[in-house]
Amino acid sequence: MMLKQANENCEDEDGIYIRYHLDGSLFNLRRLQAHTKTNERLIRDLLFADDAALVAHTEQTLQRLTSCFADASRLFGLEISLKKTEVLHQPAPQEAYHPPHITINSSELKSTPQFTYLGCTISSDARLDKEIDNRLARANSSFGRLYKRVWNNKSLKIKTKIQVYRAVVLTTLLYRSETWVTYSSHIRLLERLHQRCLRTILQIHRSDLVTNVEVLEQAEIPSIEALIAKSQLRWAGHVFRMKDHRLPKIALYGEIRTGHRYRGAPKKRYKDCLKKTFTACNRPPKLV
Repeated sequence: MMLKQANENCEDEDGIYIRYHLDGSLFNLRRLQAHTKTNERLIRDLLFADDAALVAHTEQTLQRLTSCFADASRLFGLEISLKKTEVLHQPAPQEAYHPPHITINSSELKSTPQFTYLGCTISSDARLDKEIDNRLARANSSFGRLYKRVWNNKSLKIKTKIQVYRAVVLTTLLYRSETWVTYSSHIRLLERLHQRCLRTILQIHRSDLVTNVEVLEQAEIPSIEALIAKSQLRWAGHVFRMKDHRLPKIALYGEIRTGHRYRGAPKKRYKDCLKKTFTACNRPPKLV
């Protein structure tokens, strides 16, 4: 009753609608445009442990959802931390950035172009640049802390150092990489740090004229591009085996109902990355 009373001011259209078609091909977008066997799911919130995110298309809709959420929290005796609550606006590619003004109890929330959610950097332009910079900085810091104790320790075997590098540095560098939408510029930055770390561990200098492929063969470790492709294929298979009512599967097999794509080269999507990986592995680009 308390939740029902708090949601009386919210309309049925508040939120984001996703149109999905689970019994068709993942890369066949024409099925999503058909009205037969196509389902829709309304998403208003994304909840994980004590972190909550409200999603909406317009500022007015987000304000109504925020007010309903604040009312429901107050009825349950909970208090929203205004210092930890931020608002992120992701405009369309050709739309100017205008910070939204969302309030809770006459207190305006802070609007930011980027913030960290579950350890990942989310930007207003929906690009991966800030997240890649964050991953590079953290991995470089992790590698530097172990320089004297591990990498420069002559009593440790190279195989042991590589195992530590996999467990500490690579996991930090490729955190959440199974959901990345990477471009060639991102791969080059990641590969550059990967090669620099491996050459330091193997004590290979520039004057030795050793190629990057030979460095990977000596370390017996794949390239960053191969590691990302492997993690994305593993995650795609995990999502495919989920139940049909699970939100990750609906998001993977669907698209947003409203909105249109502008003319010109479109931005790369996660499905495009999967399709490229399937093609590189000589597998048919199909996941049904």
